[in-house]
Amino acid sequence: MAGSTWGKGAQSMPLEVQHIKRALLREFQDRISMDDFEKKDPTERETALLSRAVSAKAARILADCTSDEAAAWVIDGRDDFGIDCVAFSASGSELWLIQAKWKDKGTAGFDTEAALKLVHGLKKLDNRDLDHFNERLQLLADRVHGVLRLPTCKVNLVVALMGDGRLSIETRNILDEAANEFGGRGRSVEYRVLDQRDFHRAIREDLEPLPITLRATMDREWYSRETPYKAVIGEVSADQLARWYGGRSDDGAHEKGHGERLYDRNVRKTLGLTGVNQTMVESMLADPEGFLYRHNGITVQCDRIEQEYHAKRAVGQPTTLTLYNASVVNGAQTVSSAFRAFERDPEAVAEAYVLVRIISLDGTPEGFGRSITKATNTQNHMELRDYIAIDTVQSEIQKDFRLSLDKEYVFRRGELDPAPESGCSVTEAATALACMHRDSSLAVRVKGSTNALWEEGPGGAYTRLFGQQPTAQQIWRAVQVFRLVRDQLTQLRAKFSGRPAAVVDSGGLLVAHLVFQRIGRDRFDEPDEEWAAVLSDVPGQVSAVLPCLITMVDTLFTKKSYVTSTFANEGRCARLVSAVLGVLERGTGPDSPMNLKALMSDTGPKRQRRPQTVRLLVDHDAISEGTPLIYAPSTVEELAIGAWLDENPRRRRASWVNDRKTPILWEADGKRYSPTGLVSHMWNAADWKEQWSAVQGPKQWRVAAEGTLVEIAERLWQRITDDEDPGEESTA
Repeated sequence: MAGSTWGKGAQSMPLEVQHIKRALLREFQDRISMDDFEKKDPTERETALLSRAVSAKAARILADCTSDEAAAWVIDGRDDFGIDCVAFSASGSELWLIQAKWKDKGTAGFDTEAALKLVHGLKKLDNRDLDHFNERLQLLADRVHGVLRLPTCKVNLVVALMGDGRLSIETRNILDEAANEFGGRGRSVEYRVLDQRDFHRAIREDLEPLPITLRATMDREWYSRETPYKAVIGEVSADQLARWYGGRSDDGAHEKGHGERLYDRNVRKTLGLTGVNQTMVESMLADPEGFLYRHNGITVQCDRIEQEYHAKRAVGQPTTLTLYNASVVNGAQTVSSAFRAFERDPEAVAEAYVLVRIISLDGTPEGFGRSITKATNTQNHMELRDYIAIDTVQSEIQKDFRLSLDKEYVFRRGELDPAPESGCSVTEAATALACMHRDSSLAVRVKGSTNALWEEGPGGAYTRLFGQQPTAQQIWRAVQVFRLVRDQLTQLRAKFSGRPAAVVDSGGLLVAHLVFQRIGRDRFDEPDEEWAAVLSDVPGQVSAVLPCLITMVDTLFTKKSYVTSTFANEGRCARLVSAVLGVLERGTGPDSPMNLKALMSDTGPKRQRRPQTVRLLVDHDAISEGTPLIYAPSTVEELAIGAWLDENPRRRRASWVNDRKTPILWEADGKRYSPTGLVSHMWNAADWKEQWSAVQGPKQWRVAAEGTLVEIAERLWQRITDDEDPGEESTA
């Protein structure tokens, strides 16, 4: 972001704070005035901007205002008397006086001095003593007085903190006394604290689509049922569906329709003018009255249905339904086709009717809506990929991309892929994760068809790739490596012909797999500057892997073997991977029969580098040498490898060694590993075929009574920042 110092200290900033910082800068950087900081140090300017943005975000949360309104209400600066933002209710009877504190480490506090300053600002406003306030407050003076002169006004003192929100008893007493002093005879003062959790929740909610409310009039036949769940089924004119999508009221005036947002809970977006869809458009225009008989209808889900009658309250009589938080879960192509037909001939479309099934999810069990969506989508050709669109893991990854990386991640068929620098699609992400997986068979399957990526259940690629949700950073870095491998292969392809060229064409995904294995999964958690070095080394990795792979195809399977079928064979590809990795690791010639036999007998995974959490713990001697560690598997892991663990109780035990690279001494074999490397080694040793791509070792090794390595590191970091910066507050 322009003018931002983002990136330099990101690695020491808690993840939630990183998310909040990105979101605040995105929302308020170009809205909040920073004219008084033009000549200040960029770091100081950004801290002030973030503090003001926190106050504006608090106004948005509490006053339900727009971003522009909240930015205009920020008065932070010289002569603000402890008030950073003044927010107003829509009714004009409520006022919020907000003081905000920002700290990059998420440790902002609010002490008695800050509380007294905020209360002093309230008293000056209440006494109409505005002469010494700054110009920003003067612009809002009339509105402030308009609220305060009301006999029933309500004033809220708001503490907005990038921290845990805990206030001392003394600070709370000051705010309580202010409330008692100001209140009375209809007026009231309350105070409220918004902390880091509140802001993180708010920015996540900002990414949620706004609920859609639809109205559907059924003036012909319809019926309903109330048990076990409410549903209404009847005929709706196609022009109503067209208005849902494109927006046009009955009197011809234009209003905004919901467009593709109608299908947020559907398995896919509009597929464009496919053959099926074009047939629907023509059918609706040529014979609107017969359309009902030729069409299966659509399904709408909503949270709640409200029903009103035009005359007699009885089934079958004209009625209008209001559908709250509604989504078309089957029939996206029908609704979009109705809109296209409506644009050509509104009168004809008004004569066409569609059978609409409306299901209320009120009172239904968890997963009921998803099961209906999956079962009803059969009219257009369905692909396995379509069904992952209703997997909550994908929507969570999409949010993580937006919050952590400020990038786009699309997973519904019909959505346009983002520009390469702006994000990626689920297909590209899954392909990269498949190549990253330690099992080369996934890369082989993907080469045959990307449909293999979406298979669920035991052994299914989708379950193995997304069963434990990978982070946005892991996915994006995998995509970065995958793209670099692909680009380097494109450049090298021109240098080959004949059989070597066939290896390049058929073995591209296996080359990517080999590069991922040489990088190692631990490296995907590196700080940004170290990750940049990893990326810069990828072209060289490809240049090393490819010649060795070309040679190994002939060495293992002779020059008469079919290249295409070799790379379609999972067993042969597994042997190629072992051979190439062994040769490159040993640094010996690939055509040495003796060395080839030796390396084929040694297929163990290469020990990888440490994650960042370990650096923090080791550098500050947070865990004593020899401290016992316990393996804490998830429920899924316990089911998968629990029996193997129980065969030897020492497999669950380890001890700590103060070493950045391999700090865990595993009791089972007396060898040292990184946390992630050991978890990966254990999964492999247990022969867990369905293991996840994402491994988060520091979260799976714990110290009794102290928590996981990640939890210990986070507490350590809080103590370090408190010790280094006692009592300091951000500028506000």
